[in-house]
Amino acid sequence: MNRIALRVCAILFFITAVGSLSAAEQVPLKKSPTGAMLRSFVIPGWGQLYTENYVKALGFAVIEGSLIYSASHQHDQMKRFEKAGIFASEKFYRNSRNKLLWWLAGTVLLSVGDAYVDAHLYGLDVSPDISMSNGTVGITVSYKL
Repeated sequence: MNRIALRVCAILFFITAVGSLSAAEQVPLKKSPTGAMLRSFVIPGWGQLYTENYVKALGFAVIEGSLIYSASHQHDQMKRFEKAGIFASEKFYRNSRNKLLWWLAGTVLLSVGDAYVDAHLYGLDVSPDISMSNGTVGITVSYKL
């Protein structure tokens, strides 16, 4: 079952990557915020890749991946001590696993929110040009009596 899910995720990632390569010729002015959120929720960093924030994508993928691995390791340790009947160690690993899962949930929510905001801000012109359109400078004061 895990192999099938992994293959489906790989195919979806490949389709998105190919789609983004063909879209490079026609730079879209807007990205779908909902699409970015769903991508970020499904695969760590995918929403950031969609909004072309590659460093954030790598960061979220590494952080979420390490939290998933650590929680899985703590779960395995908990099960090992549970079978051995050492309940103090089993409780320690259960608490540790639960803390890691809470951190993972927070990181996923942060990743989803970040992808949503980045999709809204995609294509925003942030050039430092602050000149006036007609070239004049002045102050206007108005008041009502």
